[in-house]
Amino acid sequence: MLPLTFHPDVQIEIKYSFERYQEQSKGLGYEFINELEESFESIQSLPSAWPKRGNFIAVLY
Repeated sequence: MLPLTFHPDVQIEIKYSFERYQEQSKGLGYEFINELEESFESIQSLPSAWPKRGNFIAVLY
């Protein structure tokens, strides 16, 4: 499977988003993480379905 590489700020943003979702509704942060993990798995299993920038797959949300 294709390894994923992220900008260093991604970890900070994911943590912040998780905490915000948890504040809104207990368990919602975990749903957010599960959706991210499913998205990452999709990118890894079907890399040709995503746009590329140089040697990298660009994922824009």
